[in-house]
Amino acid sequence: MQLRVLFAIVNIGIFLALFLLEFTVPAYAGWIFYALLGWFIVSFLLLRAPFMSRRVGRPAPAPTPTSTEAPLPSAATPVGTGIDASEIGFCPHCGTNVAPGTLTCPSCGRSTRIG
Repeated sequence: MQLRVLFAIVNIGIFLALFLLEFTVPAYAGWIFYALLGWFIVSFLLLRAPFMSRRVGRPAPAPTPTSTEAPLPSAATPVGTGIDASEIGFCPHCGTNVAPGTLTCPSCGRSTRIG
């Protein structure tokens, strides 16, 4: 949780308390109004302060991978091999649609192999 979120929750409580005091203690209504106005300005400036973006509390636990999940399709492709244009359906250089198994682009004449 960010410090900004925690402060916003506390800020709502302070605003509600001052607002209720405004109507329950009419003798000090003027002072409470200025306190409410001052707190509004201070909290506005505090919420925009750079240090309010830091995290508070325990860090969120990292998700543990489970063995029941299927591997991603990109995990099956070895790193050193390229991709044929037949897999993507167009020339990677000029964007012309190519048929499966095409080794060179009929439009630009370049190899359709990527990588």
